[in-house]
Amino acid sequence: MRQLFLVPTGDDKCVTHDGHVQMGSFNHSVEKHLELCPEQDWQVTYWMPDPLGLRYKRANFQHTMKANEGSARTDNAGDSRPRDFPDQATNRLERTL
Repeated sequence: MRQLFLVPTGDDKCVTHDGHVQMGSFNHSVEKHLELCPEQDWQVTYWMPDPLGLRYKRANFQHTMKANEGSARTDNAGDSRPRDFPDQATNRLERTL
């Protein structure tokens, strides 16, 4: 059975994830979750993956951006295009917790 991760989020709540994607948010404590699902291999941790909205740009526009990159006829040549989320870090290392 695959190991899943369980993160306490305070106020008797917890979040589950598989190391890549958040899978669920529950209104009970980690201890209660372990009691309710004893057959699953749970690892209690304090790390959560980034929400998908922060990890990936709009999927339907990625291919168009790459195809038009460097073209003088488009507005999105290189980095001249305004960002969809201006306050979003451009580099994963620039993010703060």
